[in-house]
Amino acid sequence: MTRLRAWVGLTACALLSSASSAAAADLTTRSVPQRPIYVTAGGGPNILGTTAVAIRAARFNGSWAHAMQDASRSPLLQALVAPARTLTPMQKLAYVQSRVHNSVRWISDATEWGQHDYWASASETLAHGAGDMEDRAIVKMHALRALGFSPSDLWLTLARDRVGGPITVLTVRFAGRYYILDDTGGAPFLADSRLREFQPIFSFGSSTAWVHTRNAAAPPIRTASSATAPYARK
Repeated sequence: MTRLRAWVGLTACALLSSASSAAAADLTTRSVPQRPIYVTAGGGPNILGTTAVAIRAARFNGSWAHAMQDASRSPLLQALVAPARTLTPMQKLAYVQSRVHNSVRWISDATEWGQHDYWASASETLAHGAGDMEDRAIVKMHALRALGFSPSDLWLTLARDRVGGPITVLTVRFAGRYYILDDTGGAPFLADSRLREFQPIFSFGSSTAWVHTRNAAAPPIRTASSATAPYARK
């Protein structure tokens, strides 16, 4: 995910200050020869004072398609979700958050795969028993799908945390509200309860990607480092 984060580092400030997709569409970056095509502001996770603008980020299609390989028949995934099948939706969120954190140890792509930029499928991560924060969020996404959550309500979100810097979380929509499953293993929390702590940058859904643009009326988010700094930490 190194190339994606380099793109985020150069474009985040301009994108988050934009109140419309038209302004964002005019943006060019030196790091991405082929800029994304901005499509619409509908259908994405409009969280933390942002509007999610759908884009066609063709250069990431292969990596994301690999990450989204169907894991529903994986015995390891079925074993992981089996104890949660009779729980309520909110209990399922808490269960998946805790279980994945405890079952999949953190490891870098360079150590695990010999690559700096690898988006593992849920089946691969579970078979290895290890992955980075993106890999663990992808496993959570597939686990919740196996537990009955709609794919259209689940997003992998790249964000900036005021304290921790660049992070990747799973965003879940349930009953009209957005919940965050972060990489700490702590309880899921409402996205807007952390309005001044998280700055969403990109979200990936089952078939579409979104960039988050700052709503004009939203209060500013102060971060520990500038949004233009390299987005390089896993």
